[in-house]
Amino acid sequence: MDNFVNLAKQGIQAYERSHSDVSKTGGREYNTPNHSNGTQDRPQFDDDEVVNTASREGSGDNSLFSSALSFIKQNKGEHEQPIDEADVQHAHRKAYEEDSANSLNAGSLGSAAALQVLKRFTASGGDNSGSSSQSQLISLAMAEASKLFDKSGGTSSGNKQDAVNGAAMTVMKLLVQSKFSEGATGGGNSGGLGGLMGLASKLI
Repeated sequence: MDNFVNLAKQGIQAYERSHSDVSKTGGREYNTPNHSNGTQDRPQFDDDEVVNTASREGSGDNSLFSSALSFIKQNKGEHEQPIDEADVQHAHRKAYEEDSANSLNAGSLGSAAALQVLKRFTASGGDNSGSSSQSQLISLAMAEASKLFDKSGGTSSGNKQDAVNGAAMTVMKLLVQSKFSEGATGGGNSGGLGGLMGLASKLI
């Protein structure tokens, strides 16, 4: 765990150095206390950007990913529900170490995919596209879930939409709960990236 946390710190620092313009990394949008819609307690995504990225990186058309975004918006009450960390870690192990993702239900497969992306994301410090860290994370988690579902040939229960929904909800829970625990999504030039240490420490 310590090794990964150190790696995550390096990734965050690298991302912050490469994104000094707050307006490009989402700093204003995600960190402004007087958010216009009164939703400052929730990460705000550019839906088109998220859907297009997920569709480009994943396996499925835009409707698969836009439906997942609608799912998390319609189920806001789930955002604060605790994540069963042991279950997510178990699902990740089954999917990525034992190559038996098809033994999982679709929601667990989605959670495993979200954790896999979180590991890669924090290790690499994100990318240099200028998009926000939150948008990247949820886009790539949904994309990973769609590819993992296809690779596994299905799951013990649920469909591909359920898997993508599960990945999106896992990311949203982590972002919301990390933000609440730290009191902010990030400062200065972070573009909301400060909470990623909370995400990493929760599950790794």
